Amino acid sequence: MEDLHLPGISLRKSYCVFSEEVNSSIPLRLSPYYRILPVLPSQSSWSASVRMERSTIICYILKCILFGLLNPLWFIFSLAFEFYTHLHPFGLTHFTFFHSFVCSTLLIEPVTYETKEASLLLLLHLHLVILFGVGVLSSAALKEAKLKAQKLNHVILGFFVMLLSVWTLFGSIIAIGFRYKVPVFGFMYFLALCSLLASWFLLCNVWSDLYLTLPPKDQPFFGIKIYVVLFGLLHLSISIASFFLTKFWPLCCLLLFASFVFSCNLWSCFFTKSYYLCEHRRHEWDMQESPIDGIICHVVVRRNVRRVEHRTKLPIGFQFDDVLDINGLWYTVLESHRVSHRDN
Repeated sequence: MEDLHLPGISLRKSYCVFSEEVNSSIPLRLSPYYRILPVLPSQSSWSASVRMERSTIICYILKCILFGLLNPLWFIFSLAFEFYTHLHPFGLTHFTFFHSFVCSTLLIEPVTYETKEASLLLLLHLHLVILFGVGVLSSAALKEAKLKAQKLNHVILGFFVMLLSVWTLFGSIIAIGFRYKVPVFGFMYFLALCSLLASWFLLCNVWSDLYLTLPPKDQPFFGIKIYVVLFGLLHLSISIASFFLTKFWPLCCLLLFASFVFSCNLWSCFFTKSYYLCEHRRHEWDMQESPIDGIICHVVVRRNVRRVEHRTKLPIGFQFDDVLDINGLWYTVLESHRVSHRDN
């Protein structure tokens, strides 16, 4: 029988290897007697691999130092996530959410300074405590759900609620700027902050074994896409108009940029024909290990593949999203050094 050669691994046809801990730098050969025999690489290839890994780590350290100097708040926030893949998919979304949420929270009192309602004043003074409680409850609910794989419908719902939240924040700022029902829109401003935080947890993959990511061709900022250009022009025109409507126009522009990112991702997730389920990786350079990018399964969205002729172009070994069964998938669950990934 012929041998099947893959990057970093060599297998005999009609056999497969399931191993939780395999040194990916040593290719494997499966004998007819199911013995795993290491095929040692040459000294030159081993040295080249070590040099490549060292250069990758050095570049990663330099990038962390640069981000730490340019944006220390985001750098500290990213340190709260143990695995690289916790923030890797939808990275721009996490980045814009963090900055828009922090700025909107810090400016809640200046924006609503004219309110005279006693209950709202008390709410505004305790807004940090309440937001912290919302974050804790959302995280606990996500952990209690014990999802093995991230769900596309949850991600779509998260983007939709986040989009509504930033537009509510934007509208509240404009209304308060015109002194129109300040207590009402001040309360709506606070509720929008709570919903923005809670909906962001729907995008988090911290408590799931497998996370989802879109194929490069379906990602909104991969190449030039018409809907991205149209959304960009729309948000740009509204940003220019906000300059003449309120003195808090920098915050409005930030919220509109967040809306642009959320709307583009919402569109791409809703209309994508497929997505990948991937296992987590601890470091950025681990993404090159087998399986590449941690891709475990190719999932096809049935509602977006309606015509029969499309099914002839579907990838081998795919699963439909409405009958997805991950119990038969083989993947690695990384052990967390901070918290229990899942309660036994």
